[in-house]
Formats: sequence, C-alpha cells, structure tokens
Amino acid sequence: MNRFIAVIGRALLAFGVLICSAHADPLDAKLDQFLQLTNQQPAQASALIQSLEAQLTADTPALTRARLWSYLGGDYRDRQDFAKAQHYVDLSLELAEQVQSEDIRAEALTDQLSLYRAQDQPGKARALVSQLQETLASANLERIRYYAANTLGNFLQAEDQYEQALQAYYQAFHAVENSKDPRTAVRKIYLQGAIAGLNTVLAQYQKADELLQAAITQAEEQAALNFLLPDLYLQLGVNFASQPKNAEAEQANQQGLKWARKLNNPYSVATLLNNLGDLRLKQGQYAEAVPLFVEAKQLAEQQKYTAMTLTAEFNLGYIKVLQGNYAEGLTQMAAMVAKARELQMADTELLSYVGELADAYGTAKAYADEARLLREYNALSQNIFKTDRDQEISALQEAFSAKEKAKQIESLQQQNQLKSAEIAQTQLQQRVMFLFGLVVLLATTLLYLLYRKVRNANQQLRHANDQLAYNSLHDPLTGLLNRRSLHEFMQKRTEQGERRQLPTATTDGFILLDIDYFKHINDHHGHAAGDVVLIEVGRRLKQLTRQGDMVLRWGGEEFLIVLRNLNQTALTNFTNRALQVIGSEPVIYQNVSIQVTASAGFLTLPFAGVDEHQLNWEKALKLADMALYMGKVHGRNRGYGLVALHRPYEELRAQLETDLSMPIEQGHLEITLVLGPPQA
Repeated sequence: MNRFIAVIGRALLAFGVLICSAHADPLDAKLDQFLQLTNQQPAQASALIQSLEAQLTADTPALTRARLWSYLGGDYRDRQDFAKAQHYVDLSLELAEQVQSEDIRAEALTDQLSLYRAQDQPGKARALVSQLQETLASANLERIRYYAANTLGNFLQAEDQYEQALQAYYQAFHAVENSKDPRTAVRKIYLQGAIAGLNTVLAQYQKADELLQAAITQAEEQAALNFLLPDLYLQLGVNFASQPKNAEAEQANQQGLKWARKLNNPYSVATLLNNLGDLRLKQGQYAEAVPLFVEAKQLAEQQKYTAMTLTAEFNLGYIKVLQGNYAEGLTQMAAMVAKARELQMADTELLSYVGELADAYGTAKAYADEARLLREYNALSQNIFKTDRDQEISALQEAFSAKEKAKQIESLQQQNQLKSAEIAQTQLQQRVMFLFGLVVLLATTLLYLLYRKVRNANQQLRHANDQLAYNSLHDPLTGLLNRRSLHEFMQKRTEQGERRQLPTATTDGFILLDIDYFKHINDHHGHAAGDVVLIEVGRRLKQLTRQGDMVLRWGGEEFLIVLRNLNQTALTNFTNRALQVIGSEPVIYQNVSIQVTASAGFLTLPFAGVDEHQLNWEKALKLADMALYMGKVHGRNRGYGLVALHRPYEELRAQLETDLSMPIEQGHLEITLVLGPPQA
C-alpha cells in the first residue's frame, strides 16, 4: 500500500498567490487582508473576496482592478467553477491590452496557467509557458514577478523539467531577495520548501533535508511563521519515507501532527494521520494503522475533505484484505474506486486506486478480477500516456507557430530596414556623388548580412520542422517510436498492398510486452527508477531487432515490436529472446539491482491466413493484448502466442473479440507458451 500523501501543504501552496502591492487604493488594504485569511480561515477569505467586486469604481487603478480579478478567479478556480475563473482571466487580459501593462499581462497569464492545470489540460499549459516567460522578463512589480516565477517553477517541476523549474524558483527568490515586504520571510521559506521538494524527486535527499531543517528552524523561531510548520514537517516526512527512513519519517510526521493540532489545522491533521497510518501499514503494523486511518476519515468527513475521506476508507479496506478478510475488504475497496469514478476523479488519480485494488485481488488470489483490474489499469495508463503525447504534439505545433510568426515579424522589420537603407542611399547619391562607391559597398554589405540572416533563419526553420516531425513520431523518454508512427506505417503498408493487388507471401509479427509489477517498481524505488527501467528495456529490445523492424513505446509500461517478413516459428523464437533479454539481467539504478520481467502476447499478421480486410492490424493487436493478459493471470514472466485457427474465422469472431479461453478449451484456437528466465 503506497497511498502516502506527498503534500507540500494547503497553506504552502496558497503562497503561490501571496502577493502584495503598494496601497495606491484603499481596496489594496482589503486585498492584503484577504491574503492573511487565505491560509488559516479559507471560508472567511472566500466571503471577503466575493464582497469586494462591488467596491470597484471607475477610479480604481488598473493594477488594483487586475489584482482583485486575479484573486476572484483563483477563488472560483478552487471551487472548480472554471467558467467564472476564465471570465476574470479574460477581463485581465483585455485590461492589459487597453493599458499596455506587462505586469497585468504576466499576472493574467499566470492565472491562465493555473486554470489550465486545474482543468487537467497540460498541453495548453505547456503551450503557454514560453509566452509567460517572455512577459515575465518585462514585468516590474515584485509581487507579480514572484507569483509568476513561483507558479512556473511548480508547473515545470510537475512536468519533470527539473532544471527549468529550479531556474524559475531562483527567479522567484531573486524577485523578493531584498524586499522589505512583511511577507518576504514567508515567501523565502516557501521557496526553500519548493526547492527541497524538487531535490526529493531527484533523490537528493540530504540537500532536501538541509533546506527543510533550515526552513523549520526559521518557522519555529518566529510565532508569525508557526502556521507553516505542519506542512514543512509533512514534507520532511515525505523526504524520509522516500529513502526509506521510516523511523525519521515517523518522527517528522508526529512533529507535524503536534503543530497541526496546536494550530487547529484540520486538513493537515487528516493528511498527517493518513501518512502515519501508511507508515504502519508498510511495516505490517495493521492494528496500529487502523485507528489512525479511522481518525483521519472522521476528521476529513467533518471538513468535507472528500479526497482524504476516500483515501482513508480505501486504506482501511486494504488492511482487511491483508488480514485475510478478503470479501469485506475487497468490497470496501471496490466501493471507493466506484466513488472515485462518480466524483469524476482525473485518470491520473484514479490510476493509483485501480492499481492497488488489482494488487489486493492478487493478494486474495482472485486472479480473474486481478486481470480485469490490470486491464483497466493499463487502459487508464495508455489513455493518460496518449493524451499527454497528443497534447505535447499540439503544444509543439503551437510553439512552432509562435516562432514562425515571430520570424515573419522579424523579416518585415528587416525589409523596412532595407527600404530605409535604400532611401538613405538615394539621398546620399543626390547630395554627394563622391560617396557613391562607399554607399554601394555599404549596401552590398547590408544585403550580404541580410542574406546570412535569412539563410540562418531558414536553417533554424528547417531544424524546427525536423524536430517537430521527430517529436511527433517518437516517445520523448525512451526515444522509441510511438503510436502515431505505427498508424502511419500501417497506412503506407495498406496502400502499398492495395497497389500491388497481390496476396502477401510472407507475414509480419506483432509482439506486445508489458513490464511485470511496474507499479511496485515505482512505489518502492521511485518514478525516476521507473523511467530508468523503461529506457533500459527499450534499449535492450532495440538491440534485438533488425533494420526495418519497429520497437515502440505503446503506452505506460507497454512496448510493441513489429517484425517484418517472418514466420510463426521465428516469431516464437524472437519472443523467447525478448523475454530472456529483459529478465536475465537486473536494471541498475543508484547501485540498486531492480529485477525486471515482462509478459507478452504475440501473433502474425495476417493471422492464421485470415484476410486483413476481415482481421486487420488493430483487431490483431487486441488479440495480442488478450494473450498478454493470459500471461499476467497465469504467473507473469511468460508469453502466449496465437498460432492457428481450427475453425473458420467468421464462426469464431464473436468469441475472439471477447474471451480467448473458450476457443482454446474447445481446441478451436491453437496457442504456444514461451517462458521467461527463471527468477529467484
């Protein structure tokens, strides 16, 4: 069980909008009051900001007006009223254009970035980053430079762009480095926590510990900063648990709980109780974990903290499963997964619940249900993967379009400069004929420089086009081909086959592979280790294939190999080699050996002599997917190949589209089994 909530904290995250301004208008003082209430009295803060819009007048300064709209939009965003939040962003962007203010524009673009994230639209958020960075460079107000850079850092960290995230955090730090604002200390502590969180993700645990300990010392020394302590200790506990150092994590969470109770911070109390319970659960101390989860659930229910209520109830169900009460525990866990779906929880959040429910079914030896949940887990993972890739391509295209427009503007400027130079040349010819030769030389030089600029611009344009084409067909993590590349290949393959109008004399092979227990690798070694495993498995598979074959990252932890012109025997032998090369040698990550195996499903195309108009490549891949999950159900580290049909395809079509077990049992579908290398 690994639902250990890694929260930087409700209070800390709120400091992303802790911004102040000079009191050019009486309304600014009330906006400052709103900020003071945000962390400790959110309900009162929301009521206050909603009451302030009526106080806007025609004389309200533009910066104050935009600041109020930013806070109103943030309040609606927190309440998931995204339409109203977007309304206030649009108002601020219009105002920025009217008064030509880069400060207002930077604040509005930062709000837009936060809104895209809240709506789970990372592709649109990515496309906005470069525009926000450019606008931020021209902003003057300290509060806005801090807010924008800090928000950028948080987003870039979530996107695994760690170097850029660190630069953004330091940019935020420099914005307030010499500030006399009363909240400067709070801002600096927040940034220490953010950079510490970044170091935790990168497994730089000692550096994270140093930053957090320094921040905790500062927060304990000043009473006005005590409210930061629950979340700082919470983050310190996450840092220790990631190593794992359970005793130190226990102590940090206990300290955070003490402060959260003292400060009457129910959200932090519930989260810390859950994390303490999770520590007990991981150590097999189920009796000690139960009261912690029960208290966390009760408190979350009182505060209408739905996500934590669901998490605690789910954890309690999992403990029942681990204690042998399978029926009741699995029913409870399944009910929470259903509740998560009712709440329309994002796929990224639902994925964890589905994966852990699958683990619980495995513990209860309910293998059919485990396979069913694993299929859903894989479908969710693929959907997230595909959505992210599509959004990345969209973001690349938008970014490329922006660059192209910038180059067009630059080209027009160059043309204007050239025309000005020609006019100057004519005037000089009329006035001083003696300088004619010099002017010609100058014009020639200018034209040459212009030619070089145009040539360089064209080269950059070609490079950008090449990069865009490459990124649209390749997985950014492993460098392998992606789904889109297969679609293009199969389309060309079909077109070529139709032009030939001849039956193919050879077959191609499809092997679908899924890394076994990949979730456990992420949970026990961290996502960075999971990335290393994916890269290394991709590298090993790539080394096995010939030129002309394809190795694709099909989604999440799934790989697809397309082998050209080979028969069933060669395909079976190749699958055996693939399982051996994956499972024979562990993957090394930070001096830790991670044993990796995979399950596979494979078949030829055309399959069993069936015409591809009846059983095309997409249907063939679904058959391979079902064969793969037979391997999951029957022990993993193995592959099942579909060899032949002993009845007409049309007669078996309905069975093959839903379940392979019946045609196999009836002898209508012939299969072959390939075992991976023995494991300790």
